[in-house]
Amino acid sequence: MTRRRSTGRGRTGVKKTGARLTFDPFFACMIFVGVGIGTLALAASPRLVILWTTLLVLWVVYREDKSLKVRYQFAEIGRGALIGLAISAPLVVLAFRPLVMAIPILFVSVSLTSMVGVSGATIFCSLVLLAPLAEELFFRDILQREQGLWVGAGLYAAAGVLLFLPTAGQYLAVLIAVVGAWSVLGVMYSFFYERLGFVATLACHVTINLVLLFVPAMLGRLDLFAR
Repeated sequence: MTRRRSTGRGRTGVKKTGARLTFDPFFACMIFVGVGIGTLALAASPRLVILWTTLLVLWVVYREDKSLKVRYQFAEIGRGALIGLAISAPLVVLAFRPLVMAIPILFVSVSLTSMVGVSGATIFCSLVLLAPLAEELFFRDILQREQGLWVGAGLYAAAGVLLFLPTAGQYLAVLIAVVGAWSVLGVMYSFFYERLGFVATLACHVTINLVLLFVPAMLGRLDLFAR
């Protein structure tokens, strides 16, 4: 006699298959939204670190019973970095002053009281290392791979609203502009993921964050980099 293995989805958004429990990607998004809402009162830099770490944790939980194979050549890293530089360098030149003024507000904070324990090294690790890795693993390796390009890109754009609501939400036009730029980048990353693969897309994302976000943040808050 054989026992039929039960397969079902509970109300919690967790898929039950035999003895294993697997997160539904959209349920993982709901958890991310919950953490984002629950941290609205925090300063920009620690809040973003919490949100990006949440994406990494959700990816780890989702990937628990799935193998991850990443094969790459160093040429793919160079290709992605060159694409990222070609995108970000002209934007920095064309919008240098607005970026120097806006990026520290969006990603760091302008309040001196909220800068306790925050240093230039912390900002570098969060913007250049943590953010690209967390976003690419969650939105590309989970959402786009499971649900398709436009779902991944659309939810990435929606995440931009959650990320920047505390800092840009006071001015609707600013929030729309920031989320619009975030959405364009999300579509580009999704397209690169389809055409070039994960490693090249990650290298592109890291380069763009380095040139377009970290450098303006550094120039806008030099006091944090003198520690």
